[in-house]
Amino acid sequence: MTTLQAKRERQAAILELLRSHPVHTQEELARELHRRRIEADQATISRDLRQLGVSRAVAGSERWYRPPEDPDPSSRLIQILATQLLATDLVGSMLVLHTPIGAAAVVGAAVDALRMPQVAGTVAGDDTIFVQARSAREARVVRERLERICQEQGAPIPLAGPDRQPGG
Repeated sequence: MTTLQAKRERQAAILELLRSHPVHTQEELARELHRRRIEADQATISRDLRQLGVSRAVAGSERWYRPPEDPDPSSRLIQILATQLLATDLVGSMLVLHTPIGAAAVVGAAVDALRMPQVAGTVAGDDTIFVQARSAREARVVRERLERICQEQGAPIPLAGPDRQPGG
């Protein structure tokens, strides 16, 4: 199992545990994960809780972890897209997207979830996604939309390939 798969499994288990019964401490959460044969130290659990958007609920003297409301999956995908898209290259009517190793599938899913009519289809590898647009002009529209999404999320605009002049 890869590190990314282990993280996804661990975070899914954390959410399941928090939704099934009150969990009061990170130590309690670590014990519950251990029962499921998932090992995680306090720093990892703390980071997972933060990444998952878990908050603390308080009622009188009782405190427990509260899972996030079921988030809009499209907003999560947009966040993934904005943080994992490193560079774009425009080659005719095809847009080539570059991601960190292991992130192409999830970024490809995010692009698919946008349901852009300009996109005929996507193919994701390990760190590269091919986005086939319906025309060269529509490929530019897709790249501009992806750049705008990154900018709106406060992420750096992905590096552009050699087909664009600086500042253009």
